[in-house]
Amino acid sequence: MASYLQHDPLTPSFAPPSVALKEWAVVCDLLLAGRQVVLLRKGGIHEPRRGFAVEHQDFFLYPNTEHQRPEHLQPAYHSWVAAGEPAARETGTVTLPGFARVVDVIPVTEPGRLRALEGETCWTHQLFDLRLSYKPERPLYVITVRAYRLPQPLVLPYHKLYAGCRSWVPLRETIPSRAVAGAQPALEDAPFEGRRRAVRETLQ
Repeated sequence: MASYLQHDPLTPSFAPPSVALKEWAVVCDLLLAGRQVVLLRKGGIHEPRRGFAVEHQDFFLYPNTEHQRPEHLQPAYHSWVAAGEPAARETGTVTLPGFARVVDVIPVTEPGRLRALEGETCWTHQLFDLRLSYKPERPLYVITVRAYRLPQPLVLPYHKLYAGCRSWVPLRETIPSRAVAGAQPALEDAPFEGRRRAVRETLQ
């Protein structure tokens, strides 16, 4: 279990991330609403051979609708899935509503241990099992993150290099510091630490 020292990313010296993480749009919404503090990662088909790695501690959230499936979400979250929302490659723009900071990285290989996390996430047992069974020689990473909402979502031009089943998306646009000034945490310190502690204790 790896943990990262936290600091306030809203200080004047904070440099906006130069990379985004592709994630289901519903998960991005839940992170930014303070309803979830967890990401799952093993790696997409375009990841390096070694699989997924936590290469960046700070990153923008890149909502993606192409692979999210209501059947992999608990019923309470089905209404969070936007129906018929076009993909970025169709609209020609990418909307980044916030950013996140990695706090803990916990490798998990046991199905029962991962399923115990259901109460802290939007996902079903089926989704957990699918993620574990994909390339079972690699661990699945449970990543706790602290999410921050931007005052105004960033709307950037879409680029073909953003396509594909990949986690990390290096941004071709330089994001000015003023774009993240005034960003607000999805959860204040005490509620966030409570959710983080619940995840860690569940996975022990």
